[in-house]
Amino acid sequence: MLVAARMGAGTAVTDDPLLGIDPTRLGEIAALGAAVAVAASLLLRALPVLVARALRGGFWVGAAAMAIIQQGATFLLFRLFGAVPSQGFNMAPMPEWGGAPEFLLLVLAGGLAGMVLGLLLRFLPLPDLLMGLALGALGLSTLSGILPLPPLTLTAPGWWANLAINGGWGLATALLLRPLVLSGTD
Repeated sequence: MLVAARMGAGTAVTDDPLLGIDPTRLGEIAALGAAVAVAASLLLRALPVLVARALRGGFWVGAAAMAIIQQGATFLLFRLFGAVPSQGFNMAPMPEWGGAPEFLLLVLAGGLAGMVLGLLLRFLPLPDLLMGLALGALGLSTLSGILPLPPLTLTAPGWWANLAINGGWGLATALLLRPLVLSGTD
């Protein structure tokens, strides 16, 4: 869709990274995503209501916060200060992850981290924003040092920017999860 939008706007370039991904591979990625979504839906039906709500809300809020807050902050820090190695919203394929687009992997990582944050907020009596900041700044930053998830690297010059970007993701996710996950007394 992104390539079609760029072509329609007349801004597509021939070296667009998304054009480098084989259409068959994109179809495989989409089919795998659909299968995971169906399996997750069936799994959530077997869980208690509050746990399922925390997981479902955590995934969608975490994925949205990664796509909007974290990648937007990455873009701004790259454009304004050159503090991070990538400008964000990168659709280049990542060979370490089977050629899936980098942006898609980051959104998925944000969704999975959001599920963890949703469960922590639901069952631990700690302040929401503090927990979100801690999980974002420390948890995602540590995870990005272990797994190949660029541009979230702890190398110079952007280690402080990485903590700020991921901390912003955690704050936004915790703020948005509060009404979604913790409401109700089921």
